Amino acid sequence: MRTKVNDYNLRVVIQPNYLDTLRNYFENFLVYAVLGWIYESIWCCMIYHKRGFINRGFLFGPWLPIYGIGFFIILGIFKFLKVKKPLGVFIIGTLVATIAELSASYIIDMVVGTPMWDYKGYFMNFDGRIALEPSMMFGVMICIAICLIQPVVVRFQEKTRENNLRRTCDILAAGLFAIDLLSRIWLGSNCVG
Repeated sequence: MRTKVNDYNLRVVIQPNYLDTLRNYFENFLVYAVLGWIYESIWCCMIYHKRGFINRGFLFGPWLPIYGIGFFIILGIFKFLKVKKPLGVFIIGTLVATIAELSASYIIDMVVGTPMWDYKGYFMNFDGRIALEPSMMFGVMICIAICLIQPVVVRFQEKTRENNLRRTCDILAAGLFAIDLLSRIWLGSNCVG
């Protein structure tokens, strides 16, 4: 809840609007889905592996939903554990991401029938499913997200709560995301390496 001084200099308690909360969740999801896409498509493919640009993921748009969903899980864990110091965020984030990636590798193998990644050439890998370097990278990304990016996102959301341009952008982004997601039914997966 927040307070606002009205025209009569009286403090009025403003109840949180559930649509605002839903909109904030959607924006958080998109921020981290887009950042995940940047990490996978630009950092992993172009810079690290030098394979050139590859639009990673199963959607055409610049978003990887697993990163948006993963952020909510990570945020929930950190709120529950009340961990805020960067070193603690890094350590716990690395452990959680490693466990999630290992679990996801088995689930993907069962559902899809083929692995979506292979870390066999990496130092300290386990069956090509997880490895030290990617786990550390996820720990760094989680630390940056929790300690640096999320506070900026929250401040932006608080400052622009009533902004019509923000509402319009959210509606357009939601529409584009929905079209992209639904088009997978007819066009198939965009998944490339």
